[in-house]
Amino acid sequence: MRIVLINAGSAPSDLLEFVLRNAGHDIVTVRGGDGFRDANIPDTDIVIVRGDESNADGCQRCMQLRARRFAGPLIFVSRQTAMRDKVRAFEHGADDYIVEPFDSQELLSRVNAVMRRARRRDDEHRENELRVGAFELSMETLTVKVGDRTPVDLTPTEMRLLECLLRNPMITMSRETLIDRTWGYDFVGASNRLDVNILRLRKKLETDPTNPRHLLTIRGIGYVIRPSVQHDSADDIGALFDPAAAQPIDMPYY
Repeated sequence: MRIVLINAGSAPSDLLEFVLRNAGHDIVTVRGGDGFRDANIPDTDIVIVRGDESNADGCQRCMQLRARRFAGPLIFVSRQTAMRDKVRAFEHGADDYIVEPFDSQELLSRVNAVMRRARRRDDEHRENELRVGAFELSMETLTVKVGDRTPVDLTPTEMRLLECLLRNPMITMSRETLIDRTWGYDFVGASNRLDVNILRLRKKLETDPTNPRHLLTIRGIGYVIRPSVQHDSADDIGALFDPAAAQPIDMPYY
């Protein structure tokens, strides 16, 4: 497997390179902007961005990679352990976050897990466009358009999560189902990763993310998406937020 390692920090990445190479992976190590030339070529399987002391440069690299339409798995490695640093990495396009110092087996397991999910997605036959109500989701360009608003970019993780919700409109999806469909049965990571991505989606989908009308939380169950809100009533909204009125399912219909 070919892995591009972008080292945004000042410290050498010898251990990271050694563990990956020892596992049989082909590693290309670059610094800063030089990584884009290598990361965007067709035979790159995974990009790993190693953060700097503040993670600012590493987050910038993630954002630029996504802006240049790199849609493959993106793993962020950093010594920063604070939740705000992890959330910022996810907000800038990372699919996973690994804290240094790391256990070599955990590193390899996470790399293999994100690659399995990526390959499984590639092997699955899926349509390029999904239109539900006011939503137009493009799996090919990783964008979503709501009504007549300008399309916005999505990360691969956001796209999988939104696709799962849109294929089951007005149906309350449990947290377990969303995690499985977005990250897979072998999901390993922070329990709030789903919530982080829901917040990111709301910022992109809602005109007022603090008062969402499309992507709603059902207390104690999970989330539901309403593709159209033209005919909302107070009773409809109350029912959606009443767990007794919700219709949770264990697995999505598709």
